[in-house]
Amino acid sequence: SYIRKAVNVSFGALIIFLSIPVVLNLISSQQIMNTSYNPLRIVNTYGAFGSVTKERTEVIIQGTSSSDPNDPAAVWEEYEFKCKPGNLQRRPCLISPYHYRLDWLMWFAAFQ
Repeated sequence: SYIRKAVNVSFGALIIFLSIPVVLNLISSQQIMNTSYNPLRIVNTYGAFGSVTKERTEVIIQGTSSSDPNDPAAVWEEYEFKCKPGNLQRRPCLISPYHYRLDWLMWFAAFQ
């Protein structure tokens, strides 16, 4: 019907209008955290991260089977997590829609 079409077009135009500041923020080189938009209840904002860091720091966990870890001859080996980025020759794991929690939390541990 004509009324339904008019309501849908009006709603679509409103969403586009309210999304303009969000799109401008996303393409900006200095993004503002999405919390500034929360009071406006704008749709389609993804607020998990305000920006992506330029450097990637990693926590590396190593272990040795040596009886004396202080021995200079002790061989230390890195423990690889199943889904945490690491060896470039290893194919990425695909576990959607879930994630390996420890692997994911190790990423945040590097920020501290």
